[in-house]
Amino acid sequence: MVFSKMETNRERGNALIYVLIAIALFAALSMTLGRQTDTGEAANLSDERAELYATQLIAYAAQAKSSLDQMMFSGGDIATLDFTLPGAAGYDTGAALDKIKRVYHPDGGGLVAEKLPEEAASYTGSDPVAGWYMGRFNNVEWTKTGGGNGTDVILVAYGINKKICERINEKVKGSPAIPQMTATIRNVLIDDEFHTGVNADLTTVTPGAPVCAACDKVSSLCVEDSAGNIFGFYTVLLDR
Repeated sequence: MVFSKMETNRERGNALIYVLIAIALFAALSMTLGRQTDTGEAANLSDERAELYATQLIAYAAQAKSSLDQMMFSGGDIATLDFTLPGAAGYDTGAALDKIKRVYHPDGGGLVAEKLPEEAASYTGSDPVAGWYMGRFNNVEWTKTGGGNGTDVILVAYGINKKICERINEKVKGSPAIPQMTATIRNVLIDDEFHTGVNADLTTVTPGAPVCAACDKVSSLCVEDSAGNIFGFYTVLLDR
């Protein structure tokens, strides 16, 4: 069969149209994905992405606990753990014996300092900013020492999206319900070196006014701030 020049040109024109349509569709898809990952649309987070982030946050908490447990198995001491982050002053200085005490140092715990995905955060304040925080700064009432006689190591993902918080609680306790604390998350679950508040113990059974009764003997849970609309996923990594 012989094709005329006109037919060939028509086919080339049709192919060009298809290419242009494909480019337009790709551009539209890129814009849609871009909007989905924009922090301004965090409140509209899809169920699928909330599920993904919940799994990711739980996995990182488990990884952090594994790193600290390994440090303890290797002869570490909870009282001397160093939480200096990569890039901060003193992170890579000092003797070898100092470095093995650092949670985020490859010679110590080797934990990667994970960043909270922008889309997973709904809190936009700055005291402190949304993100991961770890430290040894207060006591959880139900742990071994109890009553403020020691300090435990706590990790918290602060300022996360409510939908992610619900998904986390479904996974860790079988219900999406989010308990509201009677104190601010930052004062109870974040070292006060990162904010303007003052640290307080996480009381769970103190008569009259426990900070979080639902947190009693619960090592990992997502909670709501006493002021409302701020959510944090905590894990008690080590207790004394």
